[in-house]
Amino acid sequence: MTLPASKKRRPPAAAVLALLAAAPVGAESQHEFLAFPRVDGFYTFSESEPSVEDSSTRGALDLLYGFSGNRFRFLGEFLWSSDEAEFERLQAGLRVGDDAYIWGGRFHAPAKFWTSEYHHGQFLQTSITRPALEEWEDDGGATPAHIAGLLLESEYQRNDESALGFAASFGYAPILEDGALEALELFESASDHGLSLNLRVAYRPEFLSSTQFGLLAGWNEINVEPAAIPLPDEPLGIDQAMFGAFGDWYRDKLRLLASVVYFDNTLELPTQDVDDSYLLGYAQLEYEATNVVTVFGRIEGGIDQDDSAYLALFEAFITERYMLGARWDVAEHHALTAEVANTTFGAGPTGSRDFNELRLQWSAVFP
Repeated sequence: MTLPASKKRRPPAAAVLALLAAAPVGAESQHEFLAFPRVDGFYTFSESEPSVEDSSTRGALDLLYGFSGNRFRFLGEFLWSSDEAEFERLQAGLRVGDDAYIWGGRFHAPAKFWTSEYHHGQFLQTSITRPALEEWEDDGGATPAHIAGLLLESEYQRNDESALGFAASFGYAPILEDGALEALELFESASDHGLSLNLRVAYRPEFLSSTQFGLLAGWNEINVEPAAIPLPDEPLGIDQAMFGAFGDWYRDKLRLLASVVYFDNTLELPTQDVDDSYLLGYAQLEYEATNVVTVFGRIEGGIDQDDSAYLALFEAFITERYMLGARWDVAEHHALTAEVANTTFGAGPTGSRDFNELRLQWSAVFP
């Protein structure tokens, strides 16, 4: 597959996987296989918190296969890394209209904008890190990133050449176990998992443009797996409502990605229910300095996140970060990226802690 010339270095996931949605009815079947390898280095260069490792080196390989037939679609994604090996997505889709598809299986939550653009393909995104708001469950994320159930996707081109996109899902939410969200694994019993509803609506001023703006919403019933020795303040279950907006804006050599989401959680404790609300957001600005070098920076933060009873359940959740970085595309499908950041984590009674970090990464896509 040849990537679009205008976005050859960092194509949106929608362009890379266009075959899954763009093949016209009656077209011949198509197969695509992509491999996204990466190697990451992490270093702290200030006095490190005891809970933060001084340095590490990790590797990962994301394998993605897509099939597009007359009316049937299939997508499988397997991630191997130094920490895990599992199917991240395994979904089958059926065309139910000229621009609409219904998928069943395990897929990415529509209410995570960053995930809908980049999935697990690290080479596709400019930065090494994701905003904490968009983080995966097993990397400290506090909102569902993987859902098992049904997904409806549709995109409609309007007469003025603009487009409206729509994605909604109904399925099983993750459970909270040992201070982390655990998504439903393939072929695992769903008896312990609650309900998850997700919605994303997007508007593109031009159908073929990458610029888009939209709204996000979600409802998650997060059940809690009790610890071997239950804690007095351990919740029995959590109801989470979320509503937000996102934007991805291009202008010449500039790009701005931003999102802000409001959360309202109800924690069911043994003695009473606790209401907890906060706002999280980020803005990442990118500038294409040359044809092969892009500099970027990101600000993350929020309102009332430091005092959140829900976020306090996630020891490593990043509540604030100021980051600068640069990416060098050393070859057509290879990139070297560096990031430096001041990072703050920890919420609730434990209080916040911060450290300075340096990250280096090689990423690529094959073929």
